Amino acid sequence: MFTASIKRCGSAVLALMLFAMCGAPVRAADNVALALDWVVGGVHAGYYVAKAKGYYKDSGLDVSIARGFGSGDTIKRVAAGSATFGIADTSALITALANENVPVKIVSMVYDHATVGIIYLKESGIRKPADLIGRKIGRSASGASVNMFPGFLKANNLDRSKIHEVVVDGATFLPLLMSGQVDAVLEQTNLVGKFERVAAREGKTAMAMPYSQYGLEAYGNAIITNTSTIAQKNDLVRRFVKASLKGTAYALAHPDEAIAVLRESNPELAAESAKDDLVALKDMDETDELRKMGLGFVEKTRMEKNRDNLVSVLSLKRSVPVDQIYTNDFLPKRPVAPGSN
Repeated sequence: MFTASIKRCGSAVLALMLFAMCGAPVRAADNVALALDWVVGGVHAGYYVAKAKGYYKDSGLDVSIARGFGSGDTIKRVAAGSATFGIADTSALITALANENVPVKIVSMVYDHATVGIIYLKESGIRKPADLIGRKIGRSASGASVNMFPGFLKANNLDRSKIHEVVVDGATFLPLLMSGQVDAVLEQTNLVGKFERVAAREGKTAMAMPYSQYGLEAYGNAIITNTSTIAQKNDLVRRFVKASLKGTAYALAHPDEAIAVLRESNPELAAESAKDDLVALKDMDETDELRKMGLGFVEKTRMEKNRDNLVSVLSLKRSVPVDQIYTNDFLPKRPVAPGSN
């Protein structure tokens, strides 16, 4: 009996030793689908960095990333549950909340101010909003710049019927503009760098006209998710936001490395243009407020002004309470400063 007791004790000790060496059973990672706002670009480098460096994996997440087809489409995908998280324009979300009551909320801001607007060539003679009358403008079927275009026109007293709009794939914006087939394109103005490079080679000058400088001051792109995800999987939301912000901060601090990581899975991207986009994001997010409060933070008063402006210029069905638009609850307790990694 004594010998048997020794054997049992020895087996228990061995089991404990094996448990200590191997650790507790590893929990299966949560599958997460991230839908971007548009075609992959330098501004998305942070998510690819978070994946490549294991930030998502270390947070118990298996993240797949898919290109977007405009903020309007991304919002619909998140609302329908076909994407767990999305990147979408704040004003586009407020509009969808007001008019369609979509079950979607911002959990982290990406762009400290909106970049939706118009890109054109200086040689076209366009200088101000009124110069768009009689022009041919290329645009996608949906997207933040398209959704906010009526507000821009209303804010500047322009008649939309006097502008010729051509619906095309966003990937064709650059060649169409350079060839003169359109006079301008509705595009995120932080992407003007790639237009500038190509235009310069042809002896031309690409320019940007942000809506925010012409009556539509607003927040820009943000990370969004379904309200049911917030209610049922708030720990998953917290882990995703923290890992994404960590990846973004690293990308902002190491742009060359981040673009190299991005191009591993998106080799079609031109390194210089992609870096331009990422540097533009860094410039946008390096504000005194975000240095103090951290990446992702939303200031209530600014969001209220963003909402009130939209209600006025777009004649929205209702004024959405700001607590239905965003929450700061999922931001890390220790603020993640821009370029802190």
